[in-house]
Amino acid sequence: MDSQELKTPEQKRKNKKLALYLLIPVMLIMFGFTYVQVPLFKMFCQKIGFAISPLSDVEYADTGRMCKVLYTGVVAGTLPVHFKAKQSVQTVEVGKPFENEYRFVNMSKDTVHFRPVHSILPEAAATKFTMTKCFCFDDQTMAPGEEKTFKVISVLSADMDSQVEQVTLNYTLFEKNPEEMEKNRQVPNVAQNSGGN
Repeated sequence: MDSQELKTPEQKRKNKKLALYLLIPVMLIMFGFTYVQVPLFKMFCQKIGFAISPLSDVEYADTGRMCKVLYTGVVAGTLPVHFKAKQSVQTVEVGKPFENEYRFVNMSKDTVHFRPVHSILPEAAATKFTMTKCFCFDDQTMAPGEEKTFKVISVLSADMDSQVEQVTLNYTLFEKNPEEMEKNRQVPNVAQNSGGN
């Protein structure tokens, strides 16, 4: 005879209650993780230097060594902004500055506020990829239907690992609270001050 059939209605009720008590904390943890994942991601990026331009010393040189740079981007959540690089792929010389442009369009009828956060892969290139001009140095605001074009100027340090033949520069746009942005404007941006803008 099945052990389930031996259980009394009272035992079954207790088991269901226990399962519910165990399920509630799991649901709360999952909800909490969803709520904090964006701030945690920002903290992670700031900790390892991705949220600002890497502060490594740049070694400029005529290396003659070429590297492919891929430009990608995603929008977090429901931020109604479309953005794209003018050139999605570039072949650049390691050790020399190169530039690209990004076009942004606010697709909504509301003013939007956001922070662009960049990341660089592979890891071996992350601290060798320095930006001297980038829209990611500042929080951005766009009026309803507004279009903006931003220039990005970067350099791959000449001492970057010779095994690296391709680098991906990815931007993620995070929606931002305008009051929080105003507070952040009081704090000087290290990357902007060190690299110029």
